[in-house]
Amino acid sequence: MRQIKHATEYSKYGNHYFIAYDKKREQKILDEILRYTDNFVILETHRIELFESKNSFYFDYNDVKLDSLFIRYNIINISYAEQNKVDFKTAGTTNYIYFYKISDNLNVFKHNYVEKYDSCIAKNMIQNIPRHFVFDKIIINNIIFLKFSDKSPTNEYVKKLKFLFLIGGIGDFFITFSIVKEYLNNTNYENIYIVNFNIRKNSNFDYMVKLAYGSKVKLLNYYHYSDDFLNYWLAHEDSSLYHKTIDMFYLPKFKANHMAMLYKKVLIGERDLNYYKYNDILKGQILNKVSNEEKNYINSLVKNTAINIGLQYFSGVFNRDNKFISWGEKKWDEKNTNEFIKKCKDSNINLVVLNSESYSPHLKKFCTKKLSIAGYALLVSKMNLIVGVDSSATHIASFYNIPSITLWGKGSPLFLNYSDNINHIGFRALRKNYSIIARNKKLSSINHNIVFFLVKKFIKNELTFKDEIITYKDSINGYNMIYV
Repeated sequence: MRQIKHATEYSKYGNHYFIAYDKKREQKILDEILRYTDNFVILETHRIELFESKNSFYFDYNDVKLDSLFIRYNIINISYAEQNKVDFKTAGTTNYIYFYKISDNLNVFKHNYVEKYDSCIAKNMIQNIPRHFVFDKIIINNIIFLKFSDKSPTNEYVKKLKFLFLIGGIGDFFITFSIVKEYLNNTNYENIYIVNFNIRKNSNFDYMVKLAYGSKVKLLNYYHYSDDFLNYWLAHEDSSLYHKTIDMFYLPKFKANHMAMLYKKVLIGERDLNYYKYNDILKGQILNKVSNEEKNYINSLVKNTAINIGLQYFSGVFNRDNKFISWGEKKWDEKNTNEFIKKCKDSNINLVVLNSESYSPHLKKFCTKKLSIAGYALLVSKMNLIVGVDSSATHIASFYNIPSITLWGKGSPLFLNYSDNINHIGFRALRKNYSIIARNKKLSSINHNIVFFLVKKFIKNELTFKDEIITYKDSINGYNMIYV
């Protein structure tokens, strides 16, 4: 057997565990181990020397009790581990499951290695193992695990499996629905997994995959792995879809365009497609998903005798410390929001605040009840106009062919610069959109008076909207777009 290089000095900062098991029972055993830890990869080999040290523990699956080995999820009972470890040399021809645990020794945290400990373990494995074993993958309970094997994966297996990478925002699903639906209608793969583009747990993403595509696809969860393992998997993925999806964010200006156009090119190429071709299918699925209780509440918010305007004045989340976090600083300030709400009320406009929570206690009284995503979409569909930051509401409005006015701060329809990187890609609503852009990139600079002025023009039918997709070129030329 070829020799594997030993781990670097990082290996001494934690314990490493290998469980020998019978490959014939692989799926059942992995399914059981998942109840105790999600921090492992599978090694299919005759002998493992990686991380071979006093910190490495070997067990025989038949002789170890997992409920005794683990004190709680991902936490090992060291005493039990010491008593039940075996000599790896006696295991013979066996498959191994490998996982690890960071040392409980607080002195370790004095070292620079510790914060990157997980990454160092992953890098070391990735650098060493592939010199001796080929990359493979296994999926259990819709979770992908890395697998290093002596044998190459079969071509038949590759032909039956396809991974589809979707951008994870709620609004993105409504933009790309017909594109993805067209792709699914013209593919022959037995199993298609939709993967969260954001590489993290996202309940909204899970919800939208099931709502939009149902049993046609499977949802792949792999957010529990370190970036190094993920990048290794993606680099060796049979399809180039991931790389094409990533690359569309970093195109030069002369190749840039609206996100929908770029994503269509990734999935189905240059052939023509009506970007709203399958919208009625998702509309029906949304209507069926919303409970009668939600429907009654939504109908109570809508006034048939008035102009109904939906307002999404911020997009963000609250962390465990109840601190508000707005990705891309998508938050219209309290003063402008308050004044805009007041102006609408004084003009007998039925303004429905689409946010169910608020970053300000003073704005909470205007918020709607918490709705399901399907309920939220249905509420948007009842509006005559949507006003809001660049987020789900305006994209759902476009899906339902409803005009929208988008307020842009740090980002813009021409490029996204929410982080240090500037990505030339347009996320403007597909159609019937008017955009207001703050020159200083601060949403608070967009005064409520200019927004209300456009609302009044809309009511008087003096605000024109383009029915076709608003392209990147349209935005460059300032179509339905003003700077303040």
